[in-house]
Amino acid sequence: MGKQDGKKSLLESLGDEKWNRRKFLMKSVKGLSGLMMAGAGLPFILSACSPRKTETTVSTESMIDLGPVEKIKKGPFPLRIDYDTTIKDGWADIPMKGFVYVTPDKQGDLMIMSPICTHLGCTVPEASPEQKKKGIAFHCPCHGGDYDEQGNNIGGPPPRPLDVFQPYIRDGHVFIQMLNPVKREG
Repeated sequence: MGKQDGKKSLLESLGDEKWNRRKFLMKSVKGLSGLMMAGAGLPFILSACSPRKTETTVSTESMIDLGPVEKIKKGPFPLRIDYDTTIKDGWADIPMKGFVYVTPDKQGDLMIMSPICTHLGCTVPEASPEQKKKGIAFHCPCHGGDYDEQGNNIGGPPPRPLDVFQPYIRDGHVFIQMLNPVKREG
């Protein structure tokens, strides 16, 4: 076919080049590099093309049940909720006892705050009636840290607001992952 009509096939044209060891290795390395790059990019391409999951199933086995959502929404705010429970963390059952503060955020959703001061880790109680008149909702007695009702640091040495917990509503109850507080920057 190739020689009769004056044209050379692809294999015949490759045969015209002199292939030495250096040329063979260079083309092989370039080819393998291209395959590796394509293989490395394939997961990103597939994840971009796959349908998004809209519903996430969260196990409440390792969470703390704060109680019925309707009872919590009634207040008064800030609401202190005590807990005494055992949560499952991997293979270990961990007894946990403590409390959190609950207040509505600016959108009206439940904001669940850690009572641990962001300065040095002291437990922050509610402010005295005199301090509440000044807009202070929580006062850390260790070093004089003040927080407002939203947990924002408004006085003293705390460098940022109180940490919060993502609330999960399941079967009419509010759950939090006590081992995963969310740090807020203020």
